Amino acid sequence: MLHMNNSFHNIEHAIDAIGKRTPGTPRQEVILNRLFCHVMSRLTCHWNETLKPYDINETLWIALLALYSQPNQALYPSDISETMDFSRTNATRVCDEMVKHGWAQRLSCCEDRRKVQLKLTPEGVRFIEELIPHSRQQMLKQWEDFSTQEKDTLEALMRKVLATLGG
Repeated sequence: MLHMNNSFHNIEHAIDAIGKRTPGTPRQEVILNRLFCHVMSRLTCHWNETLKPYDINETLWIALLALYSQPNQALYPSDISETMDFSRTNATRVCDEMVKHGWAQRLSCCEDRRKVQLKLTPEGVRFIEELIPHSRQQMLKQWEDFSTQEKDTLEALMRKVLATLGG
């Protein structure tokens, strides 16, 4: 088993201490919830550090990829909100950031002028295509200690948790 730093050990110790004071604590379930949160926090920090030289963060990168994945490389901010599973306010903030960097532009919808679509600019497409190889390399490095079977199992379990939570 790989060595885990003390940061989670401290949380585990706190969970055990509380469990002694309040019998009936579902220890494993609490540990699993905290592990998810701990891993997510670390993963986000890791990706933000990796993307820092490009003046973006993980949230902005995923939003750019969401646009890039579309045939016309355009989405409504509400679609970005849904894809990224966060509020429309956060989606607007991310859209503002993409426009500020010149990676996307806002276009009025032909059918409904009240609607605005966000579309990648040629500069945005170039930026994404330059960053994708670096992102892939980091992703492979991050998961290199896991076998294909372990990754398949983890993916299935994570999907099951997400489905349980209504995602």
